[in-house]
Amino acid sequence: MKRFALFAAGVGVLVAAIALQPGAAQGQAGPAGKNGYRATLVGIAASDFAKSQAFFERTMGFPVAFKFSSADGKRTNLFFQMGRNSFIEMQAAGGDVKPGLTHAHFVVDDLTATLAKLRQAGLAAAGRGGRPANAVGEEGYSQNIFTKNGNIYDPDGIRLELNELTPESLMKKAADSWTAAQEAKALNLNVVGVGASDLPVSAKFYQGLLAFRTPFTFGGPDPQRISYYLQPSRETFVELQHVGANATPGLSHFHLVTANLDATIARLKQAGLTAAAANTPGTIGQAVAVSPGAKTKNINVVDPDGIRIELNEYDPDSLVKKAIDSWQ
Repeated sequence: MKRFALFAAGVGVLVAAIALQPGAAQGQAGPAGKNGYRATLVGIAASDFAKSQAFFERTMGFPVAFKFSSADGKRTNLFFQMGRNSFIEMQAAGGDVKPGLTHAHFVVDDLTATLAKLRQAGLAAAGRGGRPANAVGEEGYSQNIFTKNGNIYDPDGIRLELNELTPESLMKKAADSWTAAQEAKALNLNVVGVGASDLPVSAKFYQGLLAFRTPFTFGGPDPQRISYYLQPSRETFVELQHVGANATPGLSHFHLVTANLDATIARLKQAGLTAAAANTPGTIGQAVAVSPGAKTKNINVVDPDGIRIELNEYDPDSLVKKAIDSWQ
């Protein structure tokens, strides 16, 4: 599955002017408040539901925390739990829903206040249907997972769902029941990749309207070739890059962080994940690398539909870890 190609991705990126920007990662009161927008879920549409379920549940080792079905029983959404506060929502592809990454969820402390601030910042109201851009939806409540929610849409119409976890929220209950033993082997969501059609326009949206901090960038000097590492919360990030020519903007990939990358690789291989060349569906990369951009130890896993999942381990030189440590 190749929905689009990024100009700067993986270990082949051209590095330029890597710098942790002074004060850029300091906690400050943006629309979501001091704790920011905490990336907690990525949505996936699978071309072969049973095959992808087996991949995530058996090979990757992510238990199904909860699920719901449509009223007619023809569609099921599975929620795999990767870490205490990290989930994948998987549905079957079909119709207008193409295989690949569909949306991302970010948790906020006060949904009502956050949506109001976004409207005050200049986001227009999202109309019914279609794929709005630079828009914010109305506050709602999910009768399926019992969570307060509202959608925002970036300049390319990429949907970011904001959640406030109420006491009855199934995500909150799953997080509360997650054990220390499970967390020791967890793979927690730490980066959501976004591919933009016009990088400066999207950067202005995320940096300005949403007030995501920018602890560092790399690439360039062409403004369309810069990779922005944006920090919506202390431990989660958005990696914003430009898509290639004639490609479709959207969510491009996501990163999961582990405390011990070598042990995680060994566990996944023992579960049946084979090593192969880059972009081979259902495999893991052949070797560990260090990103010249973020300076993070990593290896790629590719799901059955070609979605790239980057596994990360932080070391003292990682710019991501430095950004986390500097958050106040």
